[in-house]
Amino acid sequence: MKYLFLLITVVLFGPIAFSQDTIFKRNGNQLKGKVVEVGTNEIKYKLPDNPDGPLYSVDKNTVNRIVYENGRVENYVNDIKDPENYSGQLKRALKFDFLAPLIGYSQFSYEQSTGVGKSYEVSLGIIGLGKSTQLGYYDNSFRSVKRKQAGLFAAAGYKFNKWPDFLFGRTRFTHIMQGAYAKPVFYLGHYSENQVIYKTATNSYVVDKQKVTFGALQIEFGKQWVFGEKFLMDLYWGLGYGADNKNKDNENTYGDDNSAFNYANARLGKSPGFSTTFGLKAGLLIK
Repeated sequence: MKYLFLLITVVLFGPIAFSQDTIFKRNGNQLKGKVVEVGTNEIKYKLPDNPDGPLYSVDKNTVNRIVYENGRVENYVNDIKDPENYSGQLKRALKFDFLAPLIGYSQFSYEQSTGVGKSYEVSLGIIGLGKSTQLGYYDNSFRSVKRKQAGLFAAAGYKFNKWPDFLFGRTRFTHIMQGAYAKPVFYLGHYSENQVIYKTATNSYVVDKQKVTFGALQIEFGKQWVFGEKFLMDLYWGLGYGADNKNKDNENTYGDDNSAFNYANARLGKSPGFSTTFGLKAGLLIK
């Protein structure tokens, strides 16, 4: 009689006890239950021991696959190259170089994504819209004069991004404009500024205005972060070749002739020579 009761129990309630789906998460955890709905962003399920109870949900981006009670398997493999993963995201940005005013200029940039892992960026710089440093020299006593720099430069480059990475280690895709990148970029500019010249004939220093035209071709490496689908931060540095007509002769000019600071970039050695850049941009994503 006892075995008959056990057999009846298995026949009647066995399908209920064992008919459950299994949700496999990307972190290795498993969720047992009855899948009720697979939506665009969530998978909803009920617990196996409480089919009339509350409805639970799990983020679809954290799920690797579902194995249903009938043996059918649904895999959820996100292709990081698939543009559909980034549909609805803002793909244009206005940026401002946060450090530039401290060294004598301001730089404004516009970036637009042209696809997964690709974007172009153009910049306009206003030399003089920032701090004007002092030039110090000795003429019987120590004297100083402001550089009073003024001018413009433009830059254009194309970004080749590493595939968009994840924010704070989450498995969810973040933003198409986030990630490490390499950017070939071209700079061209012109400005004027004060210089201190030593006059051999009069054995004295005079302040003169010099006009400088410069250009550079570089590769900039950086990392860009996107926060809350609204704000971004771009940290970068670059190396390449630069040329200018900023001549400094130790006999006639107060200063060093081995380098030149052209605001947007710095030349190392005599022109043409190695050129470097660095910066920290903050910006807003726009429609």
